Amino acid sequence: MPDQIPEQIASMAALAPKADVQDYKYPPKPLAKRDADIRVTYTGVCATDLHMIDDDWGLSRYPLVPGHEVVGHVIAVGSSVENLSVGDVVGLGAQAQACGECEYCKGGIDNFCPNRKFTYFENTVDETGEHVHHGGFSSYLRTDSRFLFKIPAGYHEKYVGPLMCGGLTVAAPLYEYAGQKWDLKGRRVGIVGIGGLGHMAIQFAAKMGAETFAISRSANKMSFCKELGADGFINSSDSEEMAAHAGKFHYLLFCISGGDIDINHYTGLMRPYGTLHFVGIPDKMENFSLMPLLFSRLTLSSSLIGSSNQMHAMLTFAAKNNIKPIIEEFTHKTANKAIQKIREGTIRFRAVLKNDLI
Repeated sequence: MPDQIPEQIASMAALAPKADVQDYKYPPKPLAKRDADIRVTYTGVCATDLHMIDDDWGLSRYPLVPGHEVVGHVIAVGSSVENLSVGDVVGLGAQAQACGECEYCKGGIDNFCPNRKFTYFENTVDETGEHVHHGGFSSYLRTDSRFLFKIPAGYHEKYVGPLMCGGLTVAAPLYEYAGQKWDLKGRRVGIVGIGGLGHMAIQFAAKMGAETFAISRSANKMSFCKELGADGFINSSDSEEMAAHAGKFHYLLFCISGGDIDINHYTGLMRPYGTLHFVGIPDKMENFSLMPLLFSRLTLSSSLIGSSNQMHAMLTFAAKNNIKPIIEEFTHKTANKAIQKIREGTIRFRAVLKNDLI
């Protein structure tokens, strides 16, 4: 019997804020002409999933099926689906839909579409109506095919999930800084914070040809960062090391999530016209002052995920250059173990759930 989406999709859902995820079933929406059905194989667990489970940002709705780092196999397509076929291995990230018609979509930055829909806390809209869109802690998904991305042949599926959000999040700003290309030769780039995002960022920056430095308060990460491709390491808690690298960096990518950060602690590292870019979200910015930015003509910026074009480019580049997240593997049914390790900060470095709900 051919694989097909069931009348009730098995998933893992949080039924209330801060609750553990548990077995939950829901019916698929009607098949729209641009929809594709996928059988999920793996789903990454992102820190954002925990924020959504806990309703930290006031955006959550329950039952909440998390997961926006999804990989699976196409098992059916709607009548107007282009560029996807049954059997394709595809990924779904944090964005599940855009209008395709506005100036942002037509300009190649559909991640800024005013009608964009995020994967599991907004309703998608098509000719069949408006429907709740659930996330990748599911056995199957029915979703808009235009935000499913083919995975290059030979790239192992268990590594795909973290690329779909975390990988894109760090690669997109580096790609933009390089002028929408994968070439940072002649640039000195620092990656601040060597965790779930930072360990991927080092790989991307190094493979793009940047002189890449890892910057961390944990001096014992030096050899690990060099194994990832870093040319150098700076212990940010050592004032002498920081002073020795003053005025050297073109670009700093901040991958720190949570905690407090003093931006002025890092501005001294920058060359004139340098950029400090945030993809992680600290809990608090301490001692922020415009004066160091003014005197060195620095740019402070931040970003969230990336566009469809950047997703395609990132997946191709990652596969070509063997960029892989470091993962710990769990199953959908043991998702709470993965979530707990992320809460404790003991995960190394990304959690991935294998589908065992079928």
